[in-house]
Amino acid sequence: MSAFSSPTSSTPLRGGALDALRFVAALFVVVFHFGDQAPVALSELHPFLGRGYLATDFFLMLSGFVLAKAYGPAVAAHRISLGRFWSKRFVRCYPTHLITLALLAAMVGAGALLGFTSDNAGRFDWSGLPAQVLLLHAFGLGGGHWNIPSWTISTLLICYAFFPVLWRAMLRIANPASALSLGLLILTVSNLLSVALLGSEQFNLPFQWCFFRAAPLFLVGLTLARAVQTADFKASTARVIGFGGGAVLVLNAVLAGPDMINILSICAVMIGCGASPTTRALPFAAWGARVSFCLFMVHTLTGAVWFDVVQPLATRLVPALADGPVLGWAMWSGALVATVIGAALYDRFVDSPIQRVLNARLFGRRPAPQPQMETAAA
Repeated sequence: MSAFSSPTSSTPLRGGALDALRFVAALFVVVFHFGDQAPVALSELHPFLGRGYLATDFFLMLSGFVLAKAYGPAVAAHRISLGRFWSKRFVRCYPTHLITLALLAAMVGAGALLGFTSDNAGRFDWSGLPAQVLLLHAFGLGGGHWNIPSWTISTLLICYAFFPVLWRAMLRIANPASALSLGLLILTVSNLLSVALLGSEQFNLPFQWCFFRAAPLFLVGLTLARAVQTADFKASTARVIGFGGGAVLVLNAVLAGPDMINILSICAVMIGCGASPTTRALPFAAWGARVSFCLFMVHTLTGAVWFDVVQPLATRLVPALADGPVLGWAMWSGALVATVIGAALYDRFVDSPIQRVLNARLFGRRPAPQPQMETAAA
């Protein structure tokens, strides 16, 4: 039975492989963004550690994939209006963006009053704050400043506006070969145009071109969803596709091979995981999926606190912490632990309560547990 079988399909069991991968990808984004703060820059240890943008590409494709699974039947049956659909997506994304940005601005302002300086001071330009608040990144404004991951929300909100129309168009595709061919065509053409016109592969375009990075990958996610829907994979076949894609991804990462192979491998992993029925929840997978949105949204804040406040104070109070690579790596690893804990607390006490209240008041019911926002930023 396909994971997208019909509007009346039973609710799939949470805690599957895609949920686990969502957390792993979000954590890889954090590692990538903290990489230059390590005792030795991570990209110097291995080239693949400098490719955290691939985790963002995974989230952009996953966004289309998951939306097709969650809302595809309702959109196909015209049971949800564009206004209601987009409003639900906006409510899911914007409050957390705004709260995180407010906390970051308050921290930067308080730090300035107390005499703290940041190594990333150029990012916290007060003149760039309005563009961040208004999510103007998709129009070439605001990217690279303040809370960097928010550019994905700006671009995906535009993609969400077209999702119902796009998914109904995808429903005209009758077989998986056509869906996968369309996805491959989108990847190939968008990458060739990006290199020719913008001088960079599409998978790592700079912030001012973030919409042209996000939109094709979102479309690819829809084609993968349609391929899974029309193929009716056996569980054994889905696992072969998923594990095969994972093996190619690991090998290509070790060899620091072309990003196109990485992206195609990620597509195979998504197909395999999406087509495999979840018969038993993986330990902590559902928790990881729930926390992943907060993990990539707030890691700019927790990273700033750790590297600009906690670490300098710790080394000032205990000078030995600055001596030797072992303690240096331990301090850096502490930032990762603190970020995961901070994301879990943010989800528990800020994000989830806000979502419950807003959904109850605006949409008339408490939301059922569902996968969190599918984005990250590199």
